[in-house]
Amino acid sequence: MARIKTRHLALFLVLWTLLVLYPNPYRLVLSVARVVRPPVDVSAVAHLVAVSPADPAGLEAYVLREWPYQYDWQTYNVPWYFPTVQQALAAGTGDCKTRFVVLASLFEAKGIPYRQTVSLSHIWVTYEGKPEYGNEQDQYAWLVRDESGTSIRRPQEDLGEVRDAAREAFWDHMPAERKALLLAGPPLAIILGWSGRWSRAHVGNPVAARRVSGARAA
Repeated sequence: MARIKTRHLALFLVLWTLLVLYPNPYRLVLSVARVVRPPVDVSAVAHLVAVSPADPAGLEAYVLREWPYQYDWQTYNVPWYFPTVQQALAAGTGDCKTRFVVLASLFEAKGIPYRQTVSLSHIWVTYEGKPEYGNEQDQYAWLVRDESGTSIRRPQEDLGEVRDAAREAFWDHMPAERKALLLAGPPLAIILGWSGRWSRAHVGNPVAARRVSGARAA
């Protein structure tokens, strides 16, 4: 019985955490699917082809400038979200996923060869002549996709840096009210567990229940 109760409380905490972070869990499902198959959309950026640079480095600088960095908490009110190109254009800001999907769409619209590169903490566009720096290093990638297909690798990214990046994105920039709701989960689970044990101990035993009630009244 105790094991079953523990499982129920664990399930409650999982569901509580999920719904606090993602009131609409389908957005998380969509985001995970879009990592595997990014929603690159040439037609959505057609109006930017003529006004954006033609060389890869200039095009990347253009996207980084026009879409200033902002965490998903501030842009989409969830800790992690992979937008469509239309959503990225409408927001006008975002993190690496926003910049990636816009830049990749422009590369395809202009016919520039590139690779889609995904690490444990970052996603970016790689092209011929692009220097490796910071968290955009080929050795960090676990998924690489280009015209020849998709390859899965063992990433060499430092796990401490991945942890720090996740903490900053998911916790440090979380709105205060969402932090309060998230932290309320464990105490609420304890209260529910205690209430459940009290109910089981006294259900069908009205004498015991009256004794407890009388003691509280006294």
